[in-house]
Order: sequence, then structure tokens, then C-alpha cells
Amino acid sequence: MLSKGLIVALLAIAVVFGWSMLEPRTAESATPVQTVTYQVQAGDTLWQYAQEVTPAGGDVNQKVDEIVRLNNLQSTGLKPGESIVVPID
Repeated sequence: MLSKGLIVALLAIAVVFGWSMLEPRTAESATPVQTVTYQVQAGDTLWQYAQEVTPAGGDVNQKVDEIVRLNNLQSTGLKPGESIVVPID
């Protein structure tokens, strides 16, 4: 049988974790991301395109992740004719 103190402690933990799961999250950045729309051409890959639009010294992996997130892509595969939103720096 659980003691009253243990029950109170477990309830307190549940409340704390419950509230933290329900509290609103803020955006990663308060600055809006400027974007352009690009129509995918035959032979384009997300990696190649990300390399082209990543500034010198920038992180291409980060740019790929950003493009995937902005477009809600399920994979990094692109289809000719598909339009994607691309962040511009």
C-alpha cells in the first residue's frame, strides 16, 4: 500500500509533467523566414539544390533539414515538376 506522502509526490510529478506537455511552445525564431518557390527539374536532388543555395561556409545538412521542414517532406526525394519552398539567406 502506498503512503499518503508518496501518493502526493506522484500526483505532484504528474501535474508538473502534465502542465509542461500542455504549455504553448514558442517558434524557433521570432524572425520570419524569407522564401522563394522553386520548381524541381529532372535530375535535381535536394542535396545538390541545398549546396547551391547554402552560403559559403554554411551547413548544407542544416539547409536540407530546413527545406524538408518547410515543405513537410516525408523524404528527401524530389520529383520533376514538384514545387518546393526554399529559404533564402
